[in-house]
Amino acid sequence: MVVSAFVALITSLLYFYMTFLLWKRFTTKTYEEQDFSRQRLLSFAVIAATLHLVSFSDRLFEENTILFGFGLSLSIIMWLSVVTLLITNITKSTENLGIFIFPIAGITVLLPFSNEQPHSLPIELGSHVLISIAAYSTLGLAAAQAIIYSTQEKRFRQKKLSTLYKNLPPLQVMETILVQLVFFGFVLLSFALISGFFFMEDMFAQHLVHKTFFAMLSWLVYGIFLLGHIRLGWRGQTAARYTMWAYSLLLLSYIGTEIILSIVN
Repeated sequence: MVVSAFVALITSLLYFYMTFLLWKRFTTKTYEEQDFSRQRLLSFAVIAATLHLVSFSDRLFEENTILFGFGLSLSIIMWLSVVTLLITNITKSTENLGIFIFPIAGITVLLPFSNEQPHSLPIELGSHVLISIAAYSTLGLAAAQAIIYSTQEKRFRQKKLSTLYKNLPPLQVMETILVQLVFFGFVLLSFALISGFFFMEDMFAQHLVHKTFFAMLSWLVYGIFLLGHIRLGWRGQTAARYTMWAYSLLLLSYIGTEIILSIVN
């Protein structure tokens, strides 16, 4: 526990240090002059992501169960967001998006060490929850990307780009990342929905009708967008709007269910 907490603290400091490096780059250099700083930043990001995983891995499993809590779930979500950012950097220079991701990760990495009492779930059900968390985090990152991309495009058309938006990747790269995130998240959400049906012994008794309905509605909207993107070339603000609408439905499936369960219990 003490060692993991220390690792989490070091990780948090690394995330905030990387946020500082990005902000310094935004205010002192142009986007094209960042080659050396980019390599250093990515090296720190790999170290931080590895330490982040170490910080919560020993709190995730206990005997034949998987433990979940609000803080732990948020920590896993942001770890997945950092890993996704690193993966996208393999083919595109997207590290500047860390200005939004790293500070949040720096906070959430510490949350599992609060006084929350985690809930234990069987390995099978816990695996379903992990897939769901991966889907939520990936699609959440896509929603954040959609908001940033939408604002960036509008300001570009109005010729009102601030220093922050000037240092983001080009619009075409931002759009490509958005579609890739939606596609990957859509695949994860599909697996989450399919695996979820195996654990719903009685949908009405478990008060899961609301959650299932909005999750499937969200899945449908994501599917329509991806089909429209492939067949009809939907892009730009249309892509951003569909992504944000779909994620709003996904949030309703989770938040609404939590409210219902708190009322029932």
